[in-house]
Amino acid sequence: MFKSSKKVVAAVLAFAMLASATACKSDTSWAMKNDSLTAPIGVYIYNLYSAYQTAQSTATDTSKPVLEQKIDGKDAETYIKQKALDSTKMLFVMNDKMKELGLTLTADETKAISSNTDTQWAQASATLEKYGVSKASFNLAYSDYYTKYQKVFTALYGKGGKKEVSEAEMKAYFEKNYTDFSYFLKPLYNTDATGNTVLLKDSEKAAVKKEFEAYAADVKAGKKTMQQAADEYKTSSKQTTDQLQSATEILNTNSGYPEDFISLLSSMKAGEVKAAEASGVYLVVMKNDISKKTSSELGTESSRNSVLAQMKAKEYADEIDKEAAAYTNVTLNQKALDSYKPSMFVTAASSTAPAASAAASEAAPATSSK
Repeated sequence: MFKSSKKVVAAVLAFAMLASATACKSDTSWAMKNDSLTAPIGVYIYNLYSAYQTAQSTATDTSKPVLEQKIDGKDAETYIKQKALDSTKMLFVMNDKMKELGLTLTADETKAISSNTDTQWAQASATLEKYGVSKASFNLAYSDYYTKYQKVFTALYGKGGKKEVSEAEMKAYFEKNYTDFSYFLKPLYNTDATGNTVLLKDSEKAAVKKEFEAYAADVKAGKKTMQQAADEYKTSSKQTTDQLQSATEILNTNSGYPEDFISLLSSMKAGEVKAAEASGVYLVVMKNDISKKTSSELGTESSRNSVLAQMKAKEYADEIDKEAAAYTNVTLNQKALDSYKPSMFVTAASSTAPAASAAASEAAPATSSK
């Protein structure tokens, strides 16, 4: 009887020790969660990596490692970890907003998310998997998040939204900030057989100038339209593609156009035509009356949303950033979060992984995908 009791006690003690050991070994598979969403640790890793890349591009002293510098007044490690934490919280902010606005993803949107993830993952997987980011985590942090981010934006600022932008506001913004223009051009250089650039001789440049000034004069006089002038140049230069380029957009440093070209258009009045040299090309350019494009540009959903984004994207991004920084309706898995540090990326090569931009940041160590 006594021996039997000893066996029972020993078994109980062994079970208790096993339970205690299991309890000490905490679950590090998730980063944060609440009643409606769990963010895998891979999401935080992705965001930590993205934040590290942002810090690298923001740092001003190229002679020192990024982690030895300050970013936005904070030491780089603190900046990176905070940005990654807030970026992960953004998933919860967006999840709440989808519920609040009664929004759900359509079948087409879900299909597009999957397709976008497949495309991006093909480029990003080699970098992200070695840090422990799975395709599922990448999908949640990147493609799924940004689809919801855009959907909430449209619901808030679009027709019927709580922050709806009126037609009058959009019209005024569009006509003040956008430029409608058409142009065709001739590079003032040629490329030789070895691929080297050879500048045109002065006599050749003078001939181009004369030809293009004649085109501009004919358009000004109403003898030719820009399309007819461009077609004439296409024939004379023996080109095989349409030479006339047209665009309607905000011309600034982010537009991709050279500064001297932007300055040229800024100096022109609606309806004016000029022949001019800019950034190694000679061109004929016409600044069109922007008001004639208002109805067509604001009349289609895609272009309307593009204008709306130009108007309110920063306001929206700032609001989401602020809400994420203050978000408390979430349980943090601090032990898991502390397992990943920005220093793990110090020797990382340049990544092909897409950055998480104004909403999510990026990745850290691990041998298994999360």
